[in-house]
Amino acid sequence: MTQIEAMENVAARIRDVVKEYSTHQRWGTIPVSVYAGYPPFSTKPEQRESYIYCYAVKVHDTEDRYSRVDIEIGFSIFDEDPKEGCLSLYNLMEHVRQALLTKRTLGGRSRMLFPLEGEIVDPQPFPQWQGRLTVSYTIAQPEEEVDF
Repeated sequence: MTQIEAMENVAARIRDVVKEYSTHQRWGTIPVSVYAGYPPFSTKPEQRESYIYCYAVKVHDTEDRYSRVDIEIGFSIFDEDPKEGCLSLYNLMEHVRQALLTKRTLGGRSRMLFPLEGEIVDPQPFPQWQGRLTVSYTIAQPEEEVDF
């Protein structure tokens, strides 16, 4: 499994977990989008998308049989409530965190490694509420070729 496959598997898992989530805006109910890699630039500035992105930030190769990829899971959740809006972010981040912990192997080959860490961005760019989780997964290493 490569870092791209790991990124896509994490995004697929999260897509399944958040398929029931949406944000309620003046323009209607909008589902939470999930992207493998960076989210695309908005083409509708009047509409504020809520999204989660998953991208590989670092790969670690060691003498072990497997390498490790660190994946950042970023959250940008639109909620216009200045007092309670942050709860939308906290709720979604916790839901994703628990889902990743309950299914620690993705794609049948990539295993979660600890720690799983989370943080909230400060200051918040209201009405977008932002936070991130960082998680690591094993990925395959090619076999070493030895010349004799």
